[in-house]
Amino acid sequence: MDEKGGVVSAVRISSLRRSLTALALLGLSGGAVHAQSSVTLYGSLDGGLRNLVNGTKSGGAALSMASNGVYNSNRWGFEGKEDIGGGYYVRFNLEAGYVLSTGANNNTSNQLFQRTSTVGFGGPFGQIDMGRQFTLQHYLIKDFEPFDFHYLSITESTAVSGGNTGRDDNDINYRGVFGPWVIRGEYALGGVPGSAAHGSTLAGGVNYRTQLFKLGAGYTHKSNPLSATSSQYFSNDQYTAGGTVTVGPVDVMAGYSLNLQDVPASVHSMTRNQYLWGGVRFQMTPFFNVTAAYYDNKNKTNGVDGRKDVAILGVSYLLSKRTELYADIDYTHFTGVYVTNATLNPSQHEKQTGVSFGINHWF
Repeated sequence: MDEKGGVVSAVRISSLRRSLTALALLGLSGGAVHAQSSVTLYGSLDGGLRNLVNGTKSGGAALSMASNGVYNSNRWGFEGKEDIGGGYYVRFNLEAGYVLSTGANNNTSNQLFQRTSTVGFGGPFGQIDMGRQFTLQHYLIKDFEPFDFHYLSITESTAVSGGNTGRDDNDINYRGVFGPWVIRGEYALGGVPGSAAHGSTLAGGVNYRTQLFKLGAGYTHKSNPLSATSSQYFSNDQYTAGGTVTVGPVDVMAGYSLNLQDVPASVHSMTRNQYLWGGVRFQMTPFFNVTAAYYDNKNKTNGVDGRKDVAILGVSYLLSKRTELYADIDYTHFTGVYVTNATLNPSQHEKQTGVSFGINHWF
């Protein structure tokens, strides 16, 4: 090979080396970007038993394994997050519920991800999520809900946080954390052609957090349809406030929520639901917790009263970072029309005493 050919070969070899180096760096760079994305599989398994005295119409005790968990909801889900730079990120969350005793979905509508189905993005401005998700009320009262949404079938926290499911479809939820302040906003589309208001939800709230105090207040307005086929709707307004004081291992908390809604049969009438609750949470050791709480719901519809009072004492013990033993004793008292309300009180007995115990594991 002549001198010129040798120079050309050297140049080609040098160029090839640079190309391989560039490809290697690109691969490393791609790996670094990819490493900033994460997907997590998580879930909770609650194997609990509950015995309820006066749990049947005949007055006998009802021993059962709760379909959605006694202490914690049975669930599994995926949560993912991608860092897109500059302090911004994209996230998603898919969560399904199941019946531990049978393995079936915990709903009759055959919805897979009926608990949560959202995609969103966030950054210095806060975070916005879109899809099916918990209501603003749920996130608002978490700071002053004594049992932190445990024992949902016993306490009144589900009713306060938004009804049967505590979730909204077609929902846009905003949360911004600015120092001790948490600013919240929610808008759920009604999905009714020709009407932006029909079936919609509009809510706003704020939480304030320090080491000593946690305070919160919010307002929710719903435009509920009169019926599945009606083009008319009636208003539903909810006002909520509460707080927690922390002294060492003890949290003392209380909350108030007032729900006012037009009666579907006559939009000139009004249903008034008032909720009061308070509780004490004592973290005796890093592993052992004792919580006591009282919930009161007063209802007045067309001048007719109904009332439900719940007193509950619960203990929990951590066997490990992911496994917890729990037990509770609770007493429920119905008065007025609530005694014969088959939805709220299937056994239709005024006084009921329950005992629950079990094991909860999460991953």
